[in-house]
Amino acid sequence: MNRILIATLVGLSALTAGCSGVAGDPTPTPTTGGSSTPTSDNNSSQGLNALKPCDLLTDAEATTFDAKLPGEEDKIGPAAICDWTIPGNGGLQVGIRASQGVKDLNAQGDKVSEVKVGKFSATKVEAQDGSKSSCAVLISASDTSSVAVLANMLASSTDTAAACERATKAAELIAPKLP
Repeated sequence: MNRILIATLVGLSALTAGCSGVAGDPTPTPTTGGSSTPTSDNNSSQGLNALKPCDLLTDAEATTFDAKLPGEEDKIGPAAICDWTIPGNGGLQVGIRASQGVKDLNAQGDKVSEVKVGKFSATKVEAQDGSKSSCAVLISASDTSSVAVLANMLASSTDTAAACERATKAAELIAPKLP
């Protein structure tokens, strides 16, 4: 069980790390000049600040993953997180980053693809940093805010597809609740 928690924390910590040279949206980020952040970015960030990560999945939704209730809230770096343990089968974690966009997160994995989750653009990272037991769906709430959904199987698992199925299903349940 400790290996699962450690793997989950390492995965979420990796999500908070900056990255460069990663495949994805090639849009350059402004480095000088005035603010180019649209009002909708500010509204999304403020709206995300008002959310609690454990409220993004209801108990009924969490139990569809066989998750142990309640989810455990924590904070890792700038992310408010909720961690659900799935006894004997890994876990699920949701992290809200009101001041970090997807471009600011670690999107390195065996396969990185752009997907749509509800009305949001997202990045799916399969086997993040080579961990075959995990998958992340990084939802772009705005250019400067995001919600990361990380699913992991047992540390000894190599079932990336099952982890991605779990992460994607959770992200689809979460997306309608985002501002």
